[in-house]
Amino acid sequence: MGAFGGRDPGGPSQDRCTRLSVVPSPSMRSRVAVQALLAGRSHDYMRLARPLLRSLELTHHFDFEVITDPAALDPGRSRVILAASDQPLVPGQAEDLTGFVRAGGGLVLLGGTLAAWIAQDGLGKLARWAPSGPGPMTELVIRAELSHPVTATLGADFRLTDELYLSEGPPAEAAVLLSTSWRNTDQVVAYEREVGEGRFFHVGLGHSAATYEDAWFQKLMHRALLFAAGHRPPAPAGVGLLGYGAIARDHASLIAQVAGLRVGAVCDTSDERRELADRELGVPVYAAARDMYDDPEIGLVLVGTPPAAHAAAVLEALAAGKDVVCEKPFALRVEEVDRMVDEAAARKRVLTVYQSRRWDPDYVAMRDVVRSGGIGEPFYMESFIGGYSHPCDFWHSHEPISGGTIYDWGSHYFDWILQLFPDAVKRIAANGHKRVWHDVTNSDQVRVDLTFANGAQATFLQSDIAGAMKPKWYVLGTRGAVVGEWRDEPVPADFPARVKVFRPADAGGTHEETLALPVRDELGFYRNLADHLAWDEALAVPASEARRTVAVMEAATRSIAHGGAQIEVDI
Repeated sequence: MGAFGGRDPGGPSQDRCTRLSVVPSPSMRSRVAVQALLAGRSHDYMRLARPLLRSLELTHHFDFEVITDPAALDPGRSRVILAASDQPLVPGQAEDLTGFVRAGGGLVLLGGTLAAWIAQDGLGKLARWAPSGPGPMTELVIRAELSHPVTATLGADFRLTDELYLSEGPPAEAAVLLSTSWRNTDQVVAYEREVGEGRFFHVGLGHSAATYEDAWFQKLMHRALLFAAGHRPPAPAGVGLLGYGAIARDHASLIAQVAGLRVGAVCDTSDERRELADRELGVPVYAAARDMYDDPEIGLVLVGTPPAAHAAAVLEALAAGKDVVCEKPFALRVEEVDRMVDEAAARKRVLTVYQSRRWDPDYVAMRDVVRSGGIGEPFYMESFIGGYSHPCDFWHSHEPISGGTIYDWGSHYFDWILQLFPDAVKRIAANGHKRVWHDVTNSDQVRVDLTFANGAQATFLQSDIAGAMKPKWYVLGTRGAVVGEWRDEPVPADFPARVKVFRPADAGGTHEETLALPVRDELGFYRNLADHLAWDEALAVPASEARRTVAVMEAATRSIAHGGAQIEVDI
């Protein structure tokens, strides 16, 4: 869990320079009291900042008092002051704010606030930097300083449309958080500095509605407020890899690239794979899981065992007090999932599932079109993966270990489907074929049909005996359709599809658009996990969502066992 220090201010203070306690703790003991000044003449900060305040309130980390008059500022009522204002302070407030920060408070200034206040006594010594401007509203390429805990996992650069305040050189005795290029010069966009026992932040963004609505900016401000309140992320979590097969090596490579995580150990029953891990990673290797769990450097375990063993392995790691990432599929039965979820809750440990294909660029493009209402209300979906080829001869093709064909790519496809259709699944029917590949126990082909509470329908088809291809996705909405087309040439199964959007036009015609795909975010899952551990940000894949996927696959397996019978469910 994230670790947050927080002080209940207990009402106004008689002495505004009283020393504040800044004590990080292993769990959130109280919300951070934040006084937010939103006062603008040239910019309507109250209106602009609403999306930001709403996103911050949803974190449950803050209690906000919003004011619109600088004269109402009272540092004694808050742990952190957040200000977006172009109105001057009243006499004496600059000194009060300086004393507040020196005593351990946090002051976070947005947009043109510093420019509006810098001439007042005391603020110059607090900021040590005087911005000028602003420039015109334009797109800025913002670079994040990856060595600072606030910005370490925000990504290398982002684009925002905003105004830029200019200055010569970086501020003295400060840590630059964000910068940008402006007419062949490097310009500071955001910085923070330690002042006495407290922190001062300047974030020179926040003049456009798009900035406050941007998820990247909201994440930045969430961390800035927590950091200003005294929170410091823990040391990087040591990750123990339980199982060192081919996929574990991919995990190790990704983990090594994410701030806040590090590969700390490997456990595998195979002498050969332990020797390989020792050579490739140079970390301690263990033959028994309990020995790895006794390693005090290991706080998080990646369970990479075959699916039939997931539940037992996860439960053992949780019992040892470790946070856990489980490879997909989460488990083969809902009963196993519930035991794992209950154990994690009882021990207050993190439990998530590696549904990494939520970051696939073709899925992201399709998801964004559907969620934005680009095709109206989605009501029907077909999905397909396969071809005509012999299945592999590893455990993946042996049903008692793998769970069967449904649990392979179905783990990803049903996760996608349930993200697009959030209503409860009410009916499931499935069929399997065993016609060609008799040397393996998985079905040669499976088809699963879902019906949702709102009447929407979705179908998943996986086949190793498909002599002709179908679209990867075929989604119908009330005002259009999205189709994911497999490439004509042979490509790996995880290669992105071409995503096309079709919308009706006048006179019976159709508008067709091929979407540009976003860059694949290879680190998306682990960056989110690190952010959850460091800042208590929401998990991208909560166990409750992975439970729905398992429930669908288990019900589909029952339907196949009963000859394709339709099963009534509430998932």
